[in-house]
Amino acid sequence: MKLKIILLSSLFFIILLFLNYDIVLSSSLAATNIWLTKVFPFLFIMFTISDILININLNKIFKTATPFIFLLSFLSGAPSNAFVISSLYHEKQITKENANTYLLFTYFANPLFMYATLNSIFIPTISLKIILYHYLSNFIIYLLVRKKIKNNPITITITKKTSFNLGSSIKKSLNTLIMILGTITFFMVLSNISTHIFHLNNILTLFLKGFFEVTQGLNYLSEIVLNSKIKEIIASVFISFGGLSIHSQVATILKEENLNYKVFLKGRLMQALIATIFTSMT
Repeated sequence: MKLKIILLSSLFFIILLFLNYDIVLSSSLAATNIWLTKVFPFLFIMFTISDILININLNKIFKTATPFIFLLSFLSGAPSNAFVISSLYHEKQITKENANTYLLFTYFANPLFMYATLNSIFIPTISLKIILYHYLSNFIIYLLVRKKIKNNPITITITKKTSFNLGSSIKKSLNTLIMILGTITFFMVLSNISTHIFHLNNILTLFLKGFFEVTQGLNYLSEIVLNSKIKEIIASVFISFGGLSIHSQVATILKEENLNYKVFLKGRLMQALIATIFTSMT
């Protein structure tokens, strides 16, 4: 039954693609532009550097994996946390239990992306406030779950020699980034076709776009008329939850190492709630 539903849904979606070719083309080009200008330039170099640092065991200068993962995730932005956590677990430098726990509190939207996008909606002080709450909510989640982390030395069992292979790190980074391009394009096409077919009002269109893809949601938020405080709360929710595009990217990365995506989802729901509370109170 499940297979039949998937098959019928796929056939229906393919028909919609043919009937809305112009939307598919414009959405694909827009997704590619976002990837080229806002995703690839920063994440490529950070993914490559992260993989090199892991392979040469530079993380051993930290007493535990927590600050190392936190730092790289903070600098790179999502889905780098999943990339770093999966890589460390693959190299047997963290346990599976710790890897899953790290997924709760190491999700950060790219700082440059957040500041540039939010400034198109708010004045800089409000943008900085939303960014601060995004970071603070992660720290609060860490305080709530830190006792679950078994702080063994970061290197549990290292059997391979320290190595530097730039080509291998570049290849791994490019494979991940191509996957990210695919998910951004898929969800942007899906959201634009959905809003076109069902003729949704501005509010429903806003939440659909933000639920599928953060960039689309924030761009649309800048175009519609809403109370400023409501806009702040919606922006906080979109950024902290991440959108299905980010979730799909993270799930794909985690699946390679059989890590638990549901833990990541739980963390984003907690983070969205905490960020919403802070934003609504100030």
